[in-house]
Amino acid sequence: MPDRIKWKVEYDYTYYKVYDGSGGLAGYFFPHYGSIVPEEKEDEIIEQMNKRHEDVHEGTLLVPMAKLDLLDHEEGVDIDYAIGSLEANLARSKDWKGWIARHAKEFSIFGSGVHTAREDRNMLSIAIGLRGRITLGEKEVREFLAPLLDRLHQDGLL
Repeated sequence: MPDRIKWKVEYDYTYYKVYDGSGGLAGYFFPHYGSIVPEEKEDEIIEQMNKRHEDVHEGTLLVPMAKLDLLDHEEGVDIDYAIGSLEANLARSKDWKGWIARHAKEFSIFGSGVHTAREDRNMLSIAIGLRGRITLGEKEVREFLAPLLDRLHQDGLL
């Protein structure tokens, strides 16, 4: 694979941050820990699960999907600019939809959803549900995600 990146994954309080080869934040990975009992010890139990490198069977990868750049302009934007941005983002959204449909089986994708990024209202993020044997830990999560991240990068989506 020609466009292989050295991904970096850092554990951060129940989830993992994913960085690209340049150190830029590429996304987040949220393991699905299942029902944890007792609930009042959830944080402590999740911390121990990660330290012990336990397995989970699902998780969600959250990555940027489209940058609208239409909101929060005091002066407004030119209508041609708005139309261009909407058309470009529609095309990109269709690319994502097609990519997920083509690669769902290969990467055990069980669903996806689009969200407004918390930090940037102009950014839409896509949450990709993944199934598999996912061993917790920075190295292990990176190994699990690397083929998917590499393909997304190779196909111009990351």
